[in-house]
Amino acid sequence: MAQQQDFDLALHTKWFTKEPPAFPLPCMKALGPCTSTYNWFWEQDFTDTTKTLICAVRWTDTKAITKVRVKWKRSNPAGTVTAEQKHYPAPAPLSEEDLDKAHGLYGATIATWAEETVGTTVGDGECWTLIHRALLDLASTYRQYGKEPPLISQGRSHGYPILSLTAPTVGSNSGLLQLADVRRGDIVELKSAHFQYVKEEEPMRVRGEWGKWQKGAGEKNIRLSHHTAVVKGVEGDTVVVVEQNGSVQGGVGVERYDLCGAMRRGQVEVYRVVGEGWEGALVADWEGDE
Repeated sequence: MAQQQDFDLALHTKWFTKEPPAFPLPCMKALGPCTSTYNWFWEQDFTDTTKTLICAVRWTDTKAITKVRVKWKRSNPAGTVTAEQKHYPAPAPLSEEDLDKAHGLYGATIATWAEETVGTTVGDGECWTLIHRALLDLASTYRQYGKEPPLISQGRSHGYPILSLTAPTVGSNSGLLQLADVRRGDIVELKSAHFQYVKEEEPMRVRGEWGKWQKGAGEKNIRLSHHTAVVKGVEGDTVVVVEQNGSVQGGVGVERYDLCGAMRRGQVEVYRVVGEGWEGALVADWEGDE
C-alpha cells in the first residue's frame, strides 16, 4: 500500500481552535468511514499561552492511521499556527495460526452470548447493537481475568476480514464459506443484500420493502440495506446466524442465509473477532516527542 501523502489541513479555517476540534477534516472523511480522538496541551508564560492539539484518525476499512499535531499562540492563532503530520500503515496481516488462535479465544464465547439473547431485545433493538454489546460485555469479562479483550467494532468493521463476496451467478459462491474457514462466532455484515427463497407448497411471509414484512404466498424475500449478525453455524453454502431486528423485528432471533442458491444481490463480509492488540488502541499522542 502506498504511503499516505500529507493532507491539506486548511489551517486558515482555525478548526483547531474549536472545542471540540472540527476533526477529522472533510478531506479525511472522504477516504471512508473512520474513528478519531484528540488531546489538548498548553504552556503558559508571562505574555501568552501556547496551545498544542494532537489528533488521530483511523480508517475503518484500511486500519491506517494519521496523526496531526497543531501548535499556536492563543493571542494570534492564524499568525502563529504550525502543524505536522505522521502516517502509519495498516497492521500486519494475521496468519492462519493467528486466526485459529483468535477463534479459540473468542469464537464460542461470542456465539454463546448471542444465542442466550434469542427471544429478547438487546439495547435499542438494532442489529449492530447486538454485536457491540456482546463485544463490550466480553471485553470487560476478559479484562477481569487478565486476558486480552476482543477488539471492539469500528463502524461496520468487526475484526479481521476473512471473506468478502458479492451476489453470485448461479453456483459461483459454492464452497467459499469452507474455503474462508468461516466458523461459529464470526461476524457477518450484509450490504444491500437480497435473498429470495421459493417454496410452492405453502404460503409464507414475504419481506418486501427494506426492513418491512409483508404477507405473500410461495416466496420469501429478505432485503437488507445494512445488517450485522453472529455466525451460529455453517451448513454447506448457508450461514446460520443469530441476529437482531431481522426475522424478528426489534428482537433477537435465528435466520439462515443461502449465499449460493438464494442470494440475488448485495455484498457479504465476514470478520474473525481478534484481540485488541492486533489493531492497537487509537491514542492521540506523538511518539518520539521529547
